[in-house]
Amino acid sequence: MKKEILIIVNPNAGKGKVNKYIPQICDNLEKKGYELEVIYTSDKENGEKIIENYIRYIDAVVVCGGDGTISQVINGIIKSHKKIDITFIPFGTTNDYARTVGMFNKKYSLSKNLPKYREVGIDIGSFNNDKYFYYVAAFGVCTNIAYSTSQSDKNKMGKFAYYKKALKQFKNMKAYQTTIVTDDEIIKDEFIYGGITNSVAIGGFKWFKRNDVKINDGLFELVLIKKPKNRLALIKTFFSILRKKYDQKNIYYMKTKNLQIDFEEEVSWTLDGEFGGTVNHVLIKNNKNRLELLVPKKEEKY
Repeated sequence: MKKEILIIVNPNAGKGKVNKYIPQICDNLEKKGYELEVIYTSDKENGEKIIENYIRYIDAVVVCGGDGTISQVINGIIKSHKKIDITFIPFGTTNDYARTVGMFNKKYSLSKNLPKYREVGIDIGSFNNDKYFYYVAAFGVCTNIAYSTSQSDKNKMGKFAYYKKALKQFKNMKAYQTTIVTDDEIIKDEFIYGGITNSVAIGGFKWFKRNDVKINDGLFELVLIKKPKNRLALIKTFFSILRKKYDQKNIYYMKTKNLQIDFEEEVSWTLDGEFGGTVNHVLIKNNKNRLELLVPKKEEKY
């Protein structure tokens, strides 16, 4: 029996150029013996809705898009309670997770080599028990950039559109009085940023060394940046992040499986680069090896 593959395409991905690659990708996969269905996302039907409509008819999903489209598809798969393989061809602006799992940037690599790919379990985070993220949940300065930057700016400038907007936000950054309960401790302080991550890169910037992140160890990397007392403290913090040295007094860095976060006001969150809601209470849990991702066989074990 032929394997049924659903290809979900974000037509805006790759600066809008994704469409020219789809015929060749489909031809490559059909030559490998797969039966295909190609569906494009839209304002009315995002990746999650497409999965809801098609998952009972397919064996695997190939996402042609960026981190946000992958997140939509993952939410659909988990909420369906069906076990199904997922993989992707990185067409996004930053492709943060592709850097983490060593996914090829060559657009035809997956479609030519999919039978050689192997399954790798990946951790999935739950957010207040009704939303899911696979590589980042974050609040604070610059976290809204991925979804608030216009598509036209992303098409013109690529990831530099994000950097331009980030510089503006640093001038007016806000601190939030926060109480955080991790597996091991309780933290109370004012933070301008908090990130719960499972990726070496976030927003096109490499936050961690590759050996620091294991995508299926059941743990998240938690980074919290305190409100700087002055400009010098902010500069020191910035250079610590550039050096990936989270050992100074303005930064908390630890690994944790679960955490509870409470704010004194409602705070906006981003989940995998998409708007995740505005809340003052958050419960986050790591669901170890919750999903199977197809990745190139030649990569090292994660």
